[in-house]
Amino acid sequence: MTSASGYQRAERTGAPPWLLRGARNGLVAGAVMAMVVMILGLTDQGLFAAPSSIWAFWAGPAGYHPRDLDISFVLGAMGHMMNSAVLGVVFAFLVTRILRPSGVLASAMAGVAFALAALALMWFVVLPIGANGEIVKGAAAGWIWIAGHVMFGGVGGLLSWRWR
Repeated sequence: MTSASGYQRAERTGAPPWLLRGARNGLVAGAVMAMVVMILGLTDQGLFAAPSSIWAFWAGPAGYHPRDLDISFVLGAMGHMMNSAVLGVVFAFLVTRILRPSGVLASAMAGVAFALAALALMWFVVLPIGANGEIVKGAAAGWIWIAGHVMFGGVGGLLSWRWR
Protein backbone atom coordinates (compact mmCIF):
# COMPACT_ATOMS: atom_id res chain seq x y z
CA MET A 1 0.00 0.00 0.00
CA THR A 2 1.46 3.37 -0.97
CA SER A 3 0.63 6.69 0.59
CA ALA A 4 -0.71 9.60 -1.40
CA SER A 5 1.63 12.44 -2.28
CA GLY A 6 1.07 15.95 -0.94
CA TYR A 7 -0.50 16.96 -4.22
CA GLN A 8 -2.92 14.02 -4.18
CA ARG A 9 -3.95 14.77 -0.58
CA ALA A 10 -4.44 18.44 -1.46
CA GLU A 11 -6.60 17.53 -4.44
CA ARG A 12 -8.79 15.32 -2.24
CA THR A 13 -9.31 18.10 0.30
CA GLY A 14 -9.75 20.81 -2.30
CA ALA A 15 -7.03 22.87 -0.61
CA PRO A 16 -4.17 24.31 -2.65
CA PRO A 17 -0.87 22.47 -1.94
CA TRP A 18 0.83 25.61 -0.57
CA LEU A 19 -1.87 25.88 2.11
CA LEU A 20 -1.20 22.42 3.53
CA ARG A 21 2.56 22.81 3.23
CA GLY A 22 2.40 26.21 4.89
CA ALA A 23 0.44 24.91 7.86
CA ARG A 24 2.83 21.96 8.25
CA ASN A 25 5.92 24.16 7.94
CA GLY A 26 4.49 26.67 10.41
CA LEU A 27 3.78 23.95 12.96
CA VAL A 28 7.31 22.53 12.69
CA ALA A 29 8.91 25.99 12.81
CA GLY A 30 6.66 26.95 15.73
CA ALA A 31 7.77 23.89 17.70
CA VAL A 32 11.42 24.80 17.10
CA MET A 33 10.75 28.39 18.14
CA ALA A 34 9.00 27.26 21.32
CA MET A 35 11.92 25.04 22.27
CA VAL A 36 14.43 27.84 21.72
CA VAL A 37 12.43 30.46 23.62
CA MET A 38 11.70 28.10 26.50
CA ILE A 39 15.33 27.00 26.87
CA LEU A 40 16.57 30.59 26.68
CA GLY A 41 13.78 31.54 29.09
CA LEU A 42 15.59 29.56 31.77
CA THR A 43 18.04 32.48 31.89
CA ASP A 44 15.18 34.94 32.40
CA GLN A 45 11.62 34.51 33.77
CA GLY A 46 11.41 30.72 33.57
CA LEU A 47 10.99 27.74 31.30
CA PHE A 48 7.22 28.17 30.90
CA ALA A 49 7.14 31.99 30.80
CA ALA A 50 6.66 32.54 27.06
CA PRO A 51 3.81 30.05 26.52
CA SER A 52 2.16 31.07 29.79
CA SER A 53 2.31 34.73 28.75
CA ILE A 54 0.43 33.95 25.54
CA TRP A 55 -2.44 32.58 27.61
CA ALA A 56 -2.15 35.50 30.08
CA PHE A 57 -2.58 37.93 27.20
CA TRP A 58 -6.20 36.72 27.09
CA ALA A 59 -6.74 35.58 30.69
CA GLY A 60 -4.98 38.39 32.54
CA PRO A 61 -2.26 38.41 35.21
CA ALA A 62 -3.85 35.54 37.16
CA GLY A 63 -3.19 33.30 34.12
CA TYR A 64 0.57 33.93 34.08
CA HIS A 65 2.63 31.18 35.74
CA PRO A 66 6.17 31.42 34.30
CA ARG A 67 7.66 28.62 36.38
CA ASP A 68 4.75 26.17 36.54
CA LEU A 69 3.82 23.38 34.18
CA ASP A 70 0.07 23.91 34.35
CA ILE A 71 -2.93 24.76 32.22
CA SER A 72 -1.58 28.25 31.39
CA PHE A 73 1.38 26.58 29.68
CA VAL A 74 -0.86 24.14 27.77
CA LEU A 75 -3.30 26.81 26.60
CA GLY A 76 -0.51 29.23 25.72
CA ALA A 77 1.34 26.55 23.76
CA MET A 78 -1.86 25.73 21.88
CA GLY A 79 -2.33 29.41 21.01
CA HIS A 80 1.29 29.64 19.90
CA MET A 81 0.94 26.61 17.62
CA MET A 82 -2.28 27.96 16.08
CA ASN A 83 -0.52 31.24 15.35
CA SER A 84 2.43 29.31 13.92
CA ALA A 85 0.21 27.39 11.52
CA VAL A 86 -1.52 30.59 10.36
CA LEU A 87 1.78 32.42 9.88
CA GLY A 88 3.15 29.38 8.04
CA VAL A 89 0.23 29.59 5.60
CA VAL A 90 0.74 33.33 5.11
CA PHE A 91 4.45 32.78 4.46
CA ALA A 92 3.73 29.91 2.05
CA PHE A 93 1.35 32.15 0.12
CA LEU A 94 3.96 34.92 -0.07
CA VAL A 95 6.71 32.51 -1.14
CA THR A 96 4.68 30.78 -3.83
CA ARG A 97 2.81 33.80 -5.19
CA ILE A 98 4.98 36.89 -4.62
CA LEU A 99 8.53 36.39 -3.32
CA ARG A 100 9.62 33.21 -5.14
CA PRO A 101 13.10 32.95 -3.56
CA SER A 102 15.73 31.55 -5.92
CA GLY A 103 17.71 29.35 -3.56
CA VAL A 104 17.91 27.81 -0.13
CA LEU A 105 19.70 30.80 1.43
CA ALA A 106 17.22 33.24 -0.11
CA SER A 107 14.35 31.14 1.20
CA ALA A 108 15.81 31.03 4.72
CA MET A 109 16.47 34.77 4.69
CA ALA A 110 12.93 35.46 3.43
CA GLY A 111 11.64 33.38 6.35
CA VAL A 112 13.75 35.30 8.87
CA ALA A 113 12.62 38.65 7.44
CA PHE A 114 8.99 37.50 7.55
CA ALA A 115 9.28 36.30 11.16
CA LEU A 116 10.97 39.51 12.30
CA ALA A 117 8.23 41.52 10.59
CA ALA A 118 5.64 39.39 12.42
CA LEU A 119 7.45 40.07 15.70
CA ALA A 120 7.50 43.81 15.01
CA LEU A 121 3.77 43.77 14.19
CA MET A 122 3.05 41.85 17.38
CA TRP A 123 5.32 44.02 19.55
CA PHE A 124 4.28 47.45 18.29
CA VAL A 125 0.67 46.92 17.15
CA VAL A 126 -1.01 43.84 18.65
CA LEU A 127 0.41 43.82 22.18
CA PRO A 128 -0.24 47.52 22.89
CA ILE A 129 -3.91 47.01 21.95
CA GLY A 130 -4.43 44.31 24.58
CA ALA A 131 -4.76 45.17 28.24
CA ASN A 132 -2.25 42.43 29.09
CA GLY A 133 0.33 43.01 26.37
CA GLU A 134 2.97 44.00 28.90
CA ILE A 135 2.80 40.49 30.38
CA VAL A 136 3.96 39.06 27.05
CA LYS A 137 6.67 41.69 26.63
CA GLY A 138 7.94 41.06 30.15
CA ALA A 139 7.88 37.26 29.90
CA ALA A 140 11.30 37.21 28.23
CA ALA A 141 14.05 39.63 27.33
CA GLY A 142 13.75 41.19 23.88
CA TRP A 143 16.75 39.23 22.60
CA ILE A 144 15.00 35.96 23.49
CA TRP A 145 11.92 36.93 21.48
CA ILE A 146 14.17 37.96 18.58
CA ALA A 147 16.16 34.70 18.71
CA GLY A 148 12.97 32.66 18.76
CA HIS A 149 11.50 34.48 15.79
CA VAL A 150 14.76 34.19 13.84
CA MET A 151 14.61 30.43 14.41
CA PHE A 152 10.93 30.32 13.40
CA GLY A 153 11.67 32.17 10.17
CA GLY A 154 14.85 30.32 9.36
CA VAL A 155 13.28 26.91 9.86
CA GLY A 156 10.11 27.94 8.05
CA GLY A 157 12.14 29.28 5.13
CA LEU A 158 14.28 26.15 4.93
CA LEU A 159 11.21 23.91 5.04
CA SER A 160 9.49 25.94 2.35
CA TRP A 161 12.53 25.41 0.13
CA ARG A 162 12.84 21.71 0.97
CA TRP A 163 9.15 20.90 0.63
CA ARG A 164 8.24 23.18 -2.28
